[in-house]
Amino acid sequence: MSSAWQALFLVVAAFTAADADPSLSIVPRADWHARPPSGPMTAMALPLGRAVIAHTAGRSCTDDQSCADQVASIQTYQMIRLKYSDISYHYLVGGNGRVYEARSPSQQGAIAAGNNANSLAIAFIGNFDLESPTDAALAAAQSLLEHAVSQGELAQNYDLLGHRQLSATKSPGDALYTVIKSWPHWSNVGDVA
Repeated sequence: MSSAWQALFLVVAAFTAADADPSLSIVPRADWHARPPSGPMTAMALPLGRAVIAHTAGRSCTDDQSCADQVASIQTYQMIRLKYSDISYHYLVGGNGRVYEARSPSQQGAIAAGNNANSLAIAFIGNFDLESPTDAALAAAQSLLEHAVSQGELAQNYDLLGHRQLSATKSPGDALYTVIKSWPHWSNVGDVA
């Protein structure tokens, strides 16, 4: 390998390492045994202009197996009972501090009827009306947002919203909603609180 190619390789490797967050653990669909999509979905152009934080409002999880089981159960429910083509979120965050890859960010989510366009849907697994998610989950979500920007999934100047700002819902729960209002990129667009 010539010295010019070696130098280029080192520069590319340095940029790749700088973009990668070693603390961010993203579990691929195959690892949680995702079903394939059952039908077409609406395409979206990346990067997206906003991230929407939701909660699943069900049981929480704190270990790898229970979190993977919860994600698979949510997908099954949404595809079978709600007749969605796939799980409605782009990513889910477990109490174990791991992020679960769901629907592709280039495919419109299905969490806020009529308001899903240009949105990256991120759901915390569990109900966070009374208590906040674990510190590990909160840190993972913040790393995920940075990762999404570095990967071109989210625009650098994206807006961060709570699910309740787009739909008539309590999601992401009162406790989690209070937390995300202090995060960078928070937008009070549509905020009624």
